[in-house]
Amino acid sequence: MPDTVSKTDNFLKAIEKYAEEQRTRLQTEAEEFKETELNKAEEEGLKEAYVLIQRQMASVRTEIARELSKAEGESRKEIFRKRQEIEDSVFAKAEERILAYTKTEKYVQKLLASVKAVAGVLDSDDVILYVTDRDRKYEDKIRKAFGRACEVQTDKSIRIGGVIGKSAALGLLADETLDTRLSEQHEWFYEHSGLYITG
Repeated sequence: MPDTVSKTDNFLKAIEKYAEEQRTRLQTEAEEFKETELNKAEEEGLKEAYVLIQRQMASVRTEIARELSKAEGESRKEIFRKRQEIEDSVFAKAEERILAYTKTEKYVQKLLASVKAVAGVLDSDDVILYVTDRDRKYEDKIRKAFGRACEVQTDKSIRIGGVIGKSAALGLLADETLDTRLSEQHEWFYEHSGLYITG
């Protein structure tokens, strides 16, 4: 039983550390934006995802405390399966919330800010900007935000939103998608969730 308490304490500490690091990351990202309205838009969208993840983590914490006491006699395979299920659930709900954000005017402003960021990296006349099919309706705004000639195409690999810029002449790709940002959180979640399998 002390081992279960220790695992639960480690899990709670990881959640607290996660919350602190997430808060710091949100503040840092917000400070990098020059335009006040873009600051508010991105911070609000990310805070909503942060709040959702925090709620899910509280629910996960309760579930894990219950599962750990029961799972000691079960196989490691079952524990692996449960950990993946929890991760999938947390990220599926975070993705739902971010998809809802992509239907707001704040997202459009964030998308155009991302296009400007890509333009700053890809200083070439052969740039192709890839967006979701949903975002093709903003094509004129995207071209204007890019500031020079570019091609806008749909990329089915972008499921949530944002933009990918490619330049063959430069041999560069600039990924400013929400899909990638969310995907990058998987490794962090794995390393800091406290859902370790030992023994």
